[in-house]
Amino acid sequence: MLEVLKEADSGYDSFIANIMEMVKAKMGEDYTAQLYKVTKNNSLELDSLILLKEGKSFAPNIYLQPYYEAYLDGISLEEVTNRLCSIYHNCESPMIDKDFDYTFEAIKKNIVYRLINYEKNSKLLKNIPHLQYLDFAITFHCLVHHGQDGIGTIRITNDHISNWKVSLEELEKLAAENTKIQFPPTIRSMDEVIRKMMNESNGNDEDYSEEIINEIIQNKENSKRMYVLTNSQGINGATCLLYSDLLKNFSNHLKSDLFILPSSIHEVILVPNDCSIDTEVLRNMVVDVNQNQVANEEVLSNQVYYYSREDDAISIA
Repeated sequence: MLEVLKEADSGYDSFIANIMEMVKAKMGEDYTAQLYKVTKNNSLELDSLILLKEGKSFAPNIYLQPYYEAYLDGISLEEVTNRLCSIYHNCESPMIDKDFDYTFEAIKKNIVYRLINYEKNSKLLKNIPHLQYLDFAITFHCLVHHGQDGIGTIRITNDHISNWKVSLEELEKLAAENTKIQFPPTIRSMDEVIRKMMNESNGNDEDYSEEIINEIIQNKENSKRMYVLTNSQGINGATCLLYSDLLKNFSNHLKSDLFILPSSIHEVILVPNDCSIDTEVLRNMVVDVNQNQVANEEVLSNQVYYYSREDDAISIA
């Protein structure tokens, strides 16, 4: 009977209820604890704990799922509570200043866009301005922080553009200009990317030898014919596909059309078409990577795309 009760207590809902109660007790009456459902990319809903001190207008947004997983791995409720309270006690100033001006004139230079999956985000798209492009959705965000410690954005909603009295076309024009400036594109060969990852892995001060790296890159020549497109920040880099003339200039440089493999929302892989590539093989590779290597909320698409130099356009392959 005790084992049955223990199993029931380990359920997620019970964990959340216990944590909320214990955090409130530990922090005291000066704090208000609330649980919010946050819809992330690909309709992933996460529970977020907001603990707001009386007289303050900001608090860190902490998703509880990782702490539940730590609890299942053996971390006690007391330890989880201590960790959460420590974050709140030690949190830095908010990324958004309390006097932040959110009028359209003030923020229009910070409007950027992102590329996400249309079908997987159908629920989210009902409440936000967006454009459909192939099987993607282009969504709009206000960049409120951009520094060495990361970026901070606010998703633009239908209520925002209604209050601002601006059109979707105006948002797109601003975002097309701003995003390319704020997040310039980078294109590197797969060979270069793998070498950099190996040399930076585990904080190793010594470079891996050429022999070890070449052994990891099973087909060295093919890796040199694949290119990773992302942005300077490495965040939501697949959006670079929307940058005007980027694929046109790169494909002209290679003198080849391009297959586009959506590695994640953060990057895509460009493969020059040498007329011997099996599209179905590429599609199976994308599906396999999405299922086994990419977090659900970071999946962009299971499709393979094709950039035609003649048409200067992307299509589903």
